[in-house]
Amino acid sequence: MKRSKAEIERLMRGALGEIKADLIVTGGKLINVYSGEILDGMEIAVLDGRICYVGPSAAHTRGEESEMFDARGLYVSPGFIDAHTHIGHFCRPYEYLQAYLPHGTTALVASCDEPATVFGFKGVKLFLDEVEAHPLRVFTVISMVAPQDPLLCSTQSLSQSEVAEGLDDPRVIGLGEIVSWLRLLQGDQELLESIEMALKRGKIIHGHTAGARDQKLCAIAAAGISSCHEPINEADMLQRLRSGYWVMLREGSFRRDLEGTLKPLVVRGLNTHRLILVTDGMAPDDVAADGHMDFIVRRAIKLGLSPMQAVQAVTLNPAIYSGLDQEIGGIAPGRHADIAFLEDLNEVRVHSTMIGGKVLAQQGKSLVSARPITWPEETLRCLRLSADVSPASFRIPCSSPRARIRVMELLNQNITAETIMDVAPLNGALEADPSRDLLKVAVFERHGAEGGIAFGFLKGFGARVGAVGTTTNLDENTLLIAGSRDEDMALCANILIEAGGGMAVVDGGEPLEKIEFPVGGVFSLGPWQEMGEKLSGVHRCLKERGSPFAKPIYALCFLTFVTLPALRITARGLVAAKERKVVSLFADG
Repeated sequence: MKRSKAEIERLMRGALGEIKADLIVTGGKLINVYSGEILDGMEIAVLDGRICYVGPSAAHTRGEESEMFDARGLYVSPGFIDAHTHIGHFCRPYEYLQAYLPHGTTALVASCDEPATVFGFKGVKLFLDEVEAHPLRVFTVISMVAPQDPLLCSTQSLSQSEVAEGLDDPRVIGLGEIVSWLRLLQGDQELLESIEMALKRGKIIHGHTAGARDQKLCAIAAAGISSCHEPINEADMLQRLRSGYWVMLREGSFRRDLEGTLKPLVVRGLNTHRLILVTDGMAPDDVAADGHMDFIVRRAIKLGLSPMQAVQAVTLNPAIYSGLDQEIGGIAPGRHADIAFLEDLNEVRVHSTMIGGKVLAQQGKSLVSARPITWPEETLRCLRLSADVSPASFRIPCSSPRARIRVMELLNQNITAETIMDVAPLNGALEADPSRDLLKVAVFERHGAEGGIAFGFLKGFGARVGAVGTTTNLDENTLLIAGSRDEDMALCANILIEAGGGMAVVDGGEPLEKIEFPVGGVFSLGPWQEMGEKLSGVHRCLKERGSPFAKPIYALCFLTFVTLPALRITARGLVAAKERKVVSLFADG
């Protein structure tokens, strides 16, 4: 983001026409996010990848070698920014950038959670190198879920010196979402030190304040956490907006909340200057079906936001919040020439995407041919688990004729409740009971530490299958198997261990669906389109077998997320999230 004296002088001379432009854009309708106007007849001159002139005529900047871009019939918008997202699961980060680019997205603020939790600080550095290989601009925030909570999790941990080193990297703009706000409010010194390091460097801190209200919400803001993407209803949105947070309203793969959060904001006629629209992650199957930031802008307009406000919420507003508004977020002198050309403003149909004055996507296709990095051999198939899991591995001994157990009951795709159920052991062990929609859940310790397997039970998943497993889960990223038959659970576990990770569905001794994630068990190196098709296949398989959820596998991915209500599971055992403690499977224990 730093510019030399020579670069500054060249842009000034370019604006005056003393140095001729590399590119001139003419003929379009300019979406001016600064003034809130749509302007006809404006021309844009680009030099060295940055805009040097915007005005009624760029004729003075035109030279013999200047390229011309005829934008007649198009709206000329700043490139879209996804200001809070995750691109380290399912697909490699590079492939996500390839997927998003044709949808007018030119910048992301992304956390490096998955590589950090699996590989530690080495994963952070690999993530930074991976995204740097692609021209779509990625501004990274350091993962604060490595681990989510050291009391409850077994993930790789970033040391304070590594957090400091990360914050000093110019590619890093702050700290990722601090999911464990309960840990923060209890005065965790490690978190406080990380926050202090970020604030001293003038860097932002993303929040994850799900469930926080009143005094607690104020305390989190007082700590310097400046945004939250967790509003799911009108009350959440209002409390955060009124408390000075930058309010991020999401419409992505894991949650779609705009109906309940944006619509009330529009009806109330509230100020939108601190409104940011985000995905919080958009999986490849959803990109293929819906798009990316173009989809969110389109949804926002249909929910009543004006096209100008919707565009501002994915351009200028996130750029200001992220401290990047002198670089991106608008079409003005000095900014990068990152532009989304739209065929229709209300429908947000993207004609082409330009980054740094170069057209890099057109008519739904990425034109980028840069090569991604090679992931080191030691990052492949590294679960540290042996493919010798037997049905006996899933035996949960119980000598009593009856038992009262804690059950994770799904209230929706993301949230669980703790339900106490009476069960009758069979042959001295607890078993799944498909007739009561009760599945056994097993979480493996993948990092080579002692502890083996933690067990729990899940109600409400709905799918009648022998087993379903995933090694991508928030934010443990370890082997998790749910199932109704121990034999199928063992087969599912061995399939995923042999693959180095992934997702699988097994029934009656036969694999029904399988996706391989060889890099750390969290993503594939294949094309994003292929991953999207396979992910759709897993969802479809589980829905056909009775799951009520739109994206059933995500219900399992969230079981390890110990900072959402109420009962969760990690390799340490069952977790009472609100009490921040590990609890026994047996309710009387």
